[in-house]
Formats: sequence, C-alpha cells, structure tokens
Amino acid sequence: MAPKSFLPACLLAFTLQIFFFPPVSFSVSLLSNSNESSSMEGLIKLEVGCVNHPEDVSIVVSKGAVYTATRDGWVKYIILHNETLVNWKHVDSQSLLGLTATKDGDVIMCDNEKGLLKVSEEGVKVIVPNVSFANDVIEASDGTLYFTVSSTKYTPADFYKDMAEGNPYGQLLKYDPKSNQTTVLQEGFYFANGIALSKDEDFVVVCESWKFRCRRYWLKGDRNGTLDTFAENLPGGPDNINLAPDGSFWIALIKVYMLHIFSKGLIEHMSLNGFQATLLLGNGHSSSEELVGQKK
Repeated sequence: MAPKSFLPACLLAFTLQIFFFPPVSFSVSLLSNSNESSSMEGLIKLEVGCVNHPEDVSIVVSKGAVYTATRDGWVKYIILHNETLVNWKHVDSQSLLGLTATKDGDVIMCDNEKGLLKVSEEGVKVIVPNVSFANDVIEASDGTLYFTVSSTKYTPADFYKDMAEGNPYGQLLKYDPKSNQTTVLQEGFYFANGIALSKDEDFVVVCESWKFRCRRYWLKGDRNGTLDTFAENLPGGPDNINLAPDGSFWIALIKVYMLHIFSKGLIEHMSLNGFQATLLLGNGHSSSEELVGQKK
C-alpha cells in the first residue's frame, strides 16, 4: 500500500507542472499590472450593482440602447440618453453568455446549455438547439449567424480543465436561417470565445483565449474558407470583441492573477478577472506592442 503522503505529493507535482510548464503558452505580461493594461481613465460607469454577472453587450442603434444578458436570466437594456435601465425579458436560464442585436431589433443570445436563443417582443425561441457551450454570436446583413463553441469536451463550470489540458476543442459555426442548417466552419481553437464580423463582412475574427491571440476566418475572396492570425501575443486572454465604427475592433482581455493551491495539493480555482480593453486596428497586427503603440 502506498504511503498516505504519496497522493498529495503527486497532486502537488501535477499542480507545479501546470504552473511552471503549462500545456498552453502563457505570456509573462499576463501576471503584470502595467499601466497600459490597467488604466481605466476615461471610462463612464452607466450602472453599478444593477446587473448580475453580465457577459456581453450589444447596441441597438434604432432604440439608442445597449443590451446585455445576466446570470439570473434577465435580458436588460440601458437607454443611453437618460441612462435608464429596463428589465426587458426574462429567460428561464442561468447560463446566458454572448449576444447580438439583429437588423429587426431582436436579440440573439448564447445559452451554453440550450444553444442559440432568439428574444423578441413575442417571447423567447430556441433557434439552434443542442449546442453545448455556445459562447458568442454575430449576425451578418443577410441574417446568417456566426457563433463560437468554446469547448466540445468541457462545460463552462469546468473551463479551467480545458485550459489545463491545453487541447483545441473550440469551434466556429454558421447558422443559415433560410435553410435552418448549422455548419461547422472551423475546428481546432484553443477556447473559442468572442466573435466579430468585419465592416465589409469578408471575414470574422474569433478570440482564442488560451493562446492570447485572435484568428481570422475568411468568408469571401481568394482566401474564402481559410484561417490565419489576426493578432497575437496579446497582454491577456481575448474574451469579447466588438466592431468599431471605423472598422477596427474593441477587445476585452482576461487577466489571470493566480492559482490558489491549498495544503491538500488541490487546485481550488483559477482567478480569471480584471477585464481590460484594447483597441485593435482593422488590418490586423502581429504583436501586442504594435497594438499598444497605435493606442497612444
């Protein structure tokens, strides 16, 4: 029989292996508090303490409002000219993630248990069922939906296992509302997260969180159906992404602060918080240094 200390020793060794030699390469800057990544100057707080774990936002220009979905199932919006918060629709779910406003003024959102939901004045409808861990979605001008699945192996509650294993289980998918067909366009993402459509709708950008980079999947032209790198070596894991009016992109970054290792040799959890924003120029850049330089 093995000594009682054998199992804790193995768990501790495994933990140290992940921390010092992770299967996914981590940037040293991820653990830093640089001025570039921590500055919150110029931001305006619209509401504080009124929403429960909002994941994403989407602007409905015709209503002059910003929509969000919360962990307690509410779809809410803030009217920008007077900063009024409206509880719009309640969804029977505690797993709402990314969302996008449609050209008709409805909202499409990702429920990481049910799939893609359509929320309108008439109610809530599941349009793409049986999709696990759908994370973010964007609508093209023709009504086509492009969305990400973060991991085909792990659930949101086990996202840290996806990070620790370091294998690419993420996907990019397309939903055609005319044919009601869903197609996997690309596999092999290291935690596919936020997604945005370019201004000319010739490509989508997918945030690949565990690799600290953004990938570009081409939808038109000679490179149609191919994948390349849009930006890499970012100072954090890219999470959500939104198109700016000038064709560039705003990206929210995740900063990993620490691993909590307890005396029993178990990893209690990974702290993934401290979201920051970085502006990316529309043509794509190869490093975070370029991005920071263009921000100034």
